Amino acid sequence: MKTIISHPNFEYLTQNIANDNKWKINKADISMKTFPDSWPNIFINDVKDLIEHQEVTYIWDFSKPEDLFINFSAIRWIIDYYADKVRVILPYFPVWTMERIETKWEVATAKYFADIMSLLPSWREAKTSIHIFDIHALVERFLFDSRQVNAEIHTAMSLLKKEIEGKTIVFPDDGAKKRFWKDFSDFDVIVCSKVRVWNERHIQIKEWDAAWKDLIIIDDLIQTWWTIKETANKLRELWAKSVCAYATHWVFPNDSHISLAENLDKLIVTDSIPSNIKKAENIVNMQVISIKPLIEKIIFRE
Repeated sequence: MKTIISHPNFEYLTQNIANDNKWKINKADISMKTFPDSWPNIFINDVKDLIEHQEVTYIWDFSKPEDLFINFSAIRWIIDYYADKVRVILPYFPVWTMERIETKWEVATAKYFADIMSLLPSWREAKTSIHIFDIHALVERFLFDSRQVNAEIHTAMSLLKKEIEGKTIVFPDDGAKKRFWKDFSDFDVIVCSKVRVWNERHIQIKEWDAAWKDLIIIDDLIQTWWTIKETANKLRELWAKSVCAYATHWVFPNDSHISLAENLDKLIVTDSIPSNIKKAENIVNMQVISIKPLIEKIIFRE
């Protein structure tokens, strides 16, 4: 029997999967409270029926660093309480200092988080698997210890099928092109680049023509608004008919998504960071696509 459980922020998602009649999966409930001294007070219900000797999928929300310990503890507990198989789905792997370290004094936090995840023990017959959507730097996959855990990288680009009909794909830089061009090999493509002139950054069009075309900018992550907004401005200067944008993950500190959405015909994101969903509710031209079908594919593909 399969069981699904998650950090409380993904409660709506696990409930939707459990309620879907085409799947046979049970949902376990978890309480993540704190004691008066602020340390975690975690409790999972129906352990004997839903955890012991079951195949368990845990969905980890890691949009806040302080949630590291409570998520890790819950997963360890599930493994220690005799789950037959454990699968961890980590939709968003945060962007920290990683492969871009420029001096020896910078601390490689992404590496050490992967070290912590690699400490998850094996379940009865095989290694624990960790599944991540559109990790920002593909090299981070190899930060995990393959002797201890199986780390799999997935993409959410398939969610865009309905949104890209009749549009030209725009990659904001060469990195995005290298990552995702295979997902859009049947589409016209425009490639941009960021050029630094002294202390100023500028967007340049490297390939193809934007005039009178419906365009959609594709990337894995929008951390703030600058790259996407400036790319959209440059495309409009070249007579683009419309400019939309998509990113699997959106962080948007200081509500910068409001300014970005105003500058686009449509801004499309996913719910990989569930705490951001409410921020999009009153933005008319902003759409949040659920990663639910991607998670179901991972759980039920075997």
